Amino acid sequence: MRKVNLALCVLGLSIASVGAQAATSGTITFNGKLISETCAVKPGTEDQTVTLPTLSALDFPAAGAEHGSKDFTIQVESCGPSITKVAAHFEAINSSGANAVTGNLVNTAPVADAADNTEIRLYNMSDSSQVRVGSTGESFNVDATTHAVNIGYAGGYYSTGAASDGLGDSSGAIRTGLSLIAIRVTAGDLLSDR
Repeated sequence: MRKVNLALCVLGLSIASVGAQAATSGTITFNGKLISETCAVKPGTEDQTVTLPTLSALDFPAAGAEHGSKDFTIQVESCGPSITKVAAHFEAINSSGANAVTGNLVNTAPVADAADNTEIRLYNMSDSSQVRVGSTGESFNVDATTHAVNIGYAGGYYSTGAASDGLGDSSGAIRTGLSLIAIRVTAGDLLSDR
């Protein structure tokens, strides 16, 4: 019996010493850079309505179905001479306008008209990868002569479950709000391009 008690005591001491070695504090370092040069969104391209195609709710039988994407372009001009790349950062217009799990824009159409289980997903143009709401999309090279660039992305339907065409309605509405918070610029090789 004494050997068992001794073994338990030693085990207890070894567990206690492991806990004592665990870190109780740490350091988080934030790095950033502000530059005086910027770009401007060309008037007329800052506010847009993207009309997605009319599709059947049957195209969205379960969560994860993606269809009906449509491209949109934001024209950027008057970039400073040291700005080499530009990207858009996207945020939902209000804090409840994004699904934190999927990273998509939620449907904000009135409940009586809304298509169920349907969101809007944003995509990068080059590889169709998702741009999560609250993040920055792919970057585009600024023309060194014109100091301008067209930056393009896409949006499309995404289902979180079997979609319906709305309550007692022959067509369900999809409405979302997206705010272009900032055009992110890269000066030379000083900042990463994403």
